[in-house]
Amino acid sequence: MKKIISILSLSAALLYTGIANAEIKIGVIDVMSVLQQMPQREAVGKALDKEFESQIKSLQDQEEKAKNASARLKKDGPTLSASEKSKLNKTIADFESKAKDFSIKYRKRENEEAEKLLKQIQSAVKEIVATEKYDLILKAEAALSASDAVDITEKVLEKVKK
Repeated sequence: MKKIISILSLSAALLYTGIANAEIKIGVIDVMSVLQQMPQREAVGKALDKEFESQIKSLQDQEEKAKNASARLKKDGPTLSASEKSKLNKTIADFESKAKDFSIKYRKRENEEAEKLLKQIQSAVKEIVATEKYDLILKAEAALSASDAVDITEKVLEKVKK
């Protein structure tokens, strides 16, 4: 009985030390850095500018009218009729409303495109994890400290550039 207990104890001890000594391969990635350096990001920016080009031009024209209306209100405000003031205020309010709507639409499209780029980054990370057998990948923002040896940012950037 003592032999069985000592063999079980020795087996458990060996098993525990084997688990404790198992190496875990950890990588760290700076996702924002990859996102900013991706060549696709520039192409997305140009595509968005082209998509919203006519709206931007229209808003710039309306912005000029709103500035003129605002300047006229400041300069001639006391001498203007109520209907003229109302018309100028409406011009300003219309511009502000359209600018806000445009900003919302643009940010929504920008976020959609950024999501596509993030999916490409995720795919590249998955490939690296599979080929290099990483156990854990952390965002650089989540790591308090990490050496360059575990930083896979450049590897991911090279994968997404292809």
